[in-house]
Amino acid sequence: MGELLLVLLPAIVLVALIWGLASALSPRDAGISDAERYQRDLAERSAEHYAAQVQAATAARAQLEAKTRPSQNTQAMHSDLATARKYTERL
Repeated sequence: MGELLLVLLPAIVLVALIWGLASALSPRDAGISDAERYQRDLAERSAEHYAAQVQAATAARAQLEAKTRPSQNTQAMHSDLATARKYTERL
C-alpha cells in the first residue's frame, strides 16, 4: 500500500498541476460582455443622433440662407445685366 501511495500521490499532484496550468493559460472567451455591448450600442445610437442633428441644422441653415440671400446665380445674372446696360449706354 505504501508503494502505491508513493506512485499515485506524485502522479495526482502532477496531473493537478498540469490541469491548473492549462486552465490558467487557455484563452478566455473572445465574446464581449453585456456591459461592453451596451456601451457600444449606446455610442452607436449617440453618433447616429448627433449625425441627424447636424444634418437637420445644416438643412435649416440652408433654408434660412436661401430665404435671406439671393443665390449667386441671381447675383451673377444681375451683374451681367448691369454690365450689358453700361456697355449699351456707352455705345
